[in-house]
Amino acid sequence: MSDPLARTPRMMRLHARGISYFNAVRECRSIREAARRLNVTPSALTRQLAQMEAEIGAPLFDRLPDGMVLTEVGNIMARHIVTVMQDAARTEEQINALSGRHDGRLRIMAVEGIAGQLLPALLGRIIAAFPSVELHVEVGAPKTIVSALQDGRVDLGIAFSLALHPELRRVAVAHFPVGAVVRTDHPLAGLRTVTIEECIAYRLILPTRTLSLYRVMEPMLRPWQDQLNVVLHTGSIELTNRMVQAGVGLAFQSPLAIGVQPGQEELLRHVPLRDTRAVTDLGAYVRESRWLPPLLETVIEELRLELRRIQGVGDERVV
Repeated sequence: MSDPLARTPRMMRLHARGISYFNAVRECRSIREAARRLNVTPSALTRQLAQMEAEIGAPLFDRLPDGMVLTEVGNIMARHIVTVMQDAARTEEQINALSGRHDGRLRIMAVEGIAGQLLPALLGRIIAAFPSVELHVEVGAPKTIVSALQDGRVDLGIAFSLALHPELRRVAVAHFPVGAVVRTDHPLAGLRTVTIEECIAYRLILPTRTLSLYRVMEPMLRPWQDQLNVVLHTGSIELTNRMVQAGVGLAFQSPLAIGVQPGQEELLRHVPLRDTRAVTDLGAYVRESRWLPPLLETVIEELRLELRRIQGVGDERVV
């Protein structure tokens, strides 16, 4: 009589220890560091990896001088394991909710541009509604957010004008005007809208390619390239605001980027650009394949509510 286990898919025969060991090595890129995190010996972890590789029939990591790097098979395995771990967390959260418990862990990574207004308000909503939730929040560049979502290191990513990726799903989006950011005593500060031609008469502080704002501004500035007086290129919104505040130059940002530091919103003005292309989309993203836990679904809805409050609009502009 044949062994029923032999007919079971190999992915189903991987046990919890193997999954946790693999994931720790994937994140640490080091047997020794992963063993320290798991409180096991490096030899025990090495044996477990070897057992998994024997079961799968292919190496999961390349052992390189600068660390453990996933093979092509390892990357496929990683996507499977991240989904398994996230779905397991969702199931546990649902079971806890039946008994009235609303705890768990939520990991968010967002761009610096929303750290002044939107992010503190959103976190306040989450903490008030779920005081027992373990909340982890980091600020990251768009590329870092994409990578963290794909690897399962964060549950929710929030970024401006993020290029769509097949492994990510956008679960909320709102549109904000891009405009000139100037000091309150700047000649353009009193205008309702402003053109690029009016802006380039002054010294400019421009975003680097690390910011999604670069893709918005580059087509509008390209025709005036020979006339631009650029005094600074930077990927830091806080530094941009400080330099504008110091009178160094004029910058381009969304209105959410003003007030990254307390008091800046009283010293700076956002004047929308008179150009149909001067719009940036703020989106919230999750992994495409993941099964959203109730907590994350609620947080996404709280984010939509906060976006509507900031925009002062109804549902039609925030989805």
